[in-house]
Amino acid sequence: MPSRAQIHATLTTLPTGPPLVIAIIGGTSGIGSYTAKAFASVYRNAGSKLRVYLVGRDASRAEALLTDVRSTSPGSEWRFLKANDLAMMSDVDTVCAQIKRYEEEEPLKGGGPRIDMLYMSQAFSPLAPSGPTKEGLDTQMSLLYYSRIRFILNLTPLLYRSQSPSGAHVISIFAGTMEDRIDAKNLPIGPPPPKKYGVTSVRTHVSFMKTYLFEALAEKHAGKISFIHIYPGLVDGPTFLSPVNPLWFRILWRVAKVLMAWYMTSPEVCGHVMVFLGTGRYPAQGLGVGADDGKGNTKSDKEGNDVAFSSMGERGGGAYAVGQRGDEKKEVSYAKLRQSDTRDRVWKHTMGVLEGVQGLAR
Repeated sequence: MPSRAQIHATLTTLPTGPPLVIAIIGGTSGIGSYTAKAFASVYRNAGSKLRVYLVGRDASRAEALLTDVRSTSPGSEWRFLKANDLAMMSDVDTVCAQIKRYEEEEPLKGGGPRIDMLYMSQAFSPLAPSGPTKEGLDTQMSLLYYSRIRFILNLTPLLYRSQSPSGAHVISIFAGTMEDRIDAKNLPIGPPPPKKYGVTSVRTHVSFMKTYLFEALAEKHAGKISFIHIYPGLVDGPTFLSPVNPLWFRILWRVAKVLMAWYMTSPEVCGHVMVFLGTGRYPAQGLGVGADDGKGNTKSDKEGNDVAFSSMGERGGGAYAVGQRGDEKKEVSYAKLRQSDTRDRVWKHTMGVLEGVQGLAR
């Protein structure tokens, strides 16, 4: 597990590298906002070497966040893009088209149109009813999985242009490393069946599919894009007190978060970990910064941290499932469930769903 000292030391080197373009989906509250504040802190004295797109629904909340980050890092560029419903693929396509247009019209100095890091934290309260969207997808499954894959596919051309020496980084924030008990004869591909639908089953299906799809994407985009999904730990945020939650839960949470303060991850630490995920410890597949040298020795990235093991158990493999401190399992994910066609089945299901909705943004 990377220590806080290691994380801090690595982050201090970021402003010395090439300018960065960051997109944070679900960026106006909770973990998305903590990530934005962490970037502002890291780049507070870096001049104009950072551009951040904050995508969210609440304009007033975004304005408060923009005031905060601009005061911390006045040289950086901060842009808010309003979304209506990120469970809708049409809304995802609209946001992506806006980002593409902004990048093509006015690239950040020091490079062409690009995205160096894409963070996705859009979600819906797990306790709220999750009905179908107008496009026919389950709202929660769409926010946690399908819409995130849609963002990746739409923005791949910009991610390919990243100047980062370890490749562009895609970070999906939800339940990395959380492997629930699964029946090998009934793999969780697709949404949970209605009779089994719930918090746990959604997590099981999303985590399973994302692991395999990220591995497929890491291989497809070797040397270009790294894919990470993280379990951020228990982090306080507005979702817990959302009016869509039952009243009993909102009351319980006010008490519980006091009792569990010792266990929870602070917003500051959470934000720093999120920024750390975009560094050379988690490189795109095949870049070699953390590969075995062929003699049984482990290379380290330029920040001095050993490169992480991928979900396939390969150091620097390009697809990573990590815990709340950026710590990865060294064992192969879902080792007992891997079948020769599992990755292909997940890919075909996912692409079939996305192709069934209006065409990808261009």
